[in-house]
Amino acid sequence: MEGEIPRGTQIGTYVIDSFLGRGGMGIVYRAFHPRLERWAAIKLLPPIGSSTDARDRFEREARAVAKLRHRHILSVFDFGEYAGQPYMVVEYMPNGALDRRMPKAPLTATQALALLRPLGEALDYAHQQGVLHRDVKPANVFLDSELQPVLADFGLAKMLGEQSLTATGMISGTPTHISPEQTMGKPLDAQSDLYSLAVIGYQLLAGRLPFQGEGMMDLLYAHVHTDVPLPTTFNPALPAAVDSVMVRALAKSPRDRYESAAELMGALEAAAAGRVDERKRPPSVESAVALPTPGTPAPPPAPEKIPAADFYDEPRPSLRRLLAMAAGVLVLLIAAGAAYAELTRGGANGVTGILPTPGTTHTPIPVSKSVTVTPPSPLKIGSPITVSGRGLDPKRAAAAGVLQGGAIRRIAASLQVQDNGTFSVDGIVPNELTPGPAAVVACNLDASGQSDLSQCAQLNVTVAR
Repeated sequence: MEGEIPRGTQIGTYVIDSFLGRGGMGIVYRAFHPRLERWAAIKLLPPIGSSTDARDRFEREARAVAKLRHRHILSVFDFGEYAGQPYMVVEYMPNGALDRRMPKAPLTATQALALLRPLGEALDYAHQQGVLHRDVKPANVFLDSELQPVLADFGLAKMLGEQSLTATGMISGTPTHISPEQTMGKPLDAQSDLYSLAVIGYQLLAGRLPFQGEGMMDLLYAHVHTDVPLPTTFNPALPAAVDSVMVRALAKSPRDRYESAAELMGALEAAAAGRVDERKRPPSVESAVALPTPGTPAPPPAPEKIPAADFYDEPRPSLRRLLAMAAGVLVLLIAAGAAYAELTRGGANGVTGILPTPGTTHTPIPVSKSVTVTPPSPLKIGSPITVSGRGLDPKRAAAAGVLQGGAIRRIAASLQVQDNGTFSVDGIVPNELTPGPAAVVACNLDASGQSDLSQCAQLNVTVAR
């Protein structure tokens, strides 16, 4: 659907009042129900296709989410279809999203708990109902009229389906908060959501994200391969026990993390009091943080969890003091969409297999890898372009493309790498791109068309008409 829907347009039983914003999973409007005299938000989602199976799947998943009843989960009032696009009608949150109110300075563990505990309760409840969120991040946490946190956009990735996500360039997960298993296309369970919640916790405690990088692929690589920095490195006022909690909460393997948000909150509460919660500490965490006091019996390892089959968000502690401290302090978070499905599988016009292949070992991207473009950024849509660089393996196939909005478009059929690792290829800036930020990538591919981050080079660019 092109352009914004005019004020006064009726969608279902609601009348559009104003445009609220646009995100990776849809366009949001404020709307009014005349008979109920109730304000709501309507989110228009990407098309789900014309097949009966796709529409049945969407309705089935939408009903599952609509059945969630929790004070810290955004209520779904209705869903339907308008002009070929599915939509959902949800509660209207007058105070906006948390990403606009994240405190700039680090918080104490007690202050962070005031925000994290309600969200953790919401996730534990949803997981018990068989629903995974798949994209927990500050932009999906809203503040109600009492400035209490409410988790939104439950199960949208499952609702729309992988094929729809790939076709429309959308993703399930955000590079700054995505779990390691999600970047590699592995089956997800509750621990994936808890990892993303722990990233928010790390932001509050350390005053920054646990992993940072110049580009999207740097972030994805870090989630899979880089050890998490200890929060006390950035906030020395935290008790040392907080380090142990966050290292376990952000463990690379889901089996090494806390089994529930309640367990995570209990450990963080103990850490805030200067105590170490020793329950179910896995060996991988013990090797990364301070060990227990000598003579203390080692706890048994966490039992292996069986992933839930079809996972897909009760009284709130006060948050006024926390948000009062943060009032007026805005921080812009990285919320760019990542091509999770496209990167793991590729598409008809995409560079396939950029993410690491599960079960293989990888090394960091060498600094010798580089990409340049001629003419330089901004790239003109439909115009000739030359992509050059160095650092690729001449004995392996390679490809170059432009990554934007979740899709990778090749600029040429193939990329020839010289014996010294340099390369240069002429092509056309794809017409499918839209004005805005993007990245030019060049990668080696193996015989099966798969690649890993150690075989890719990246250059951030801007696309223009």
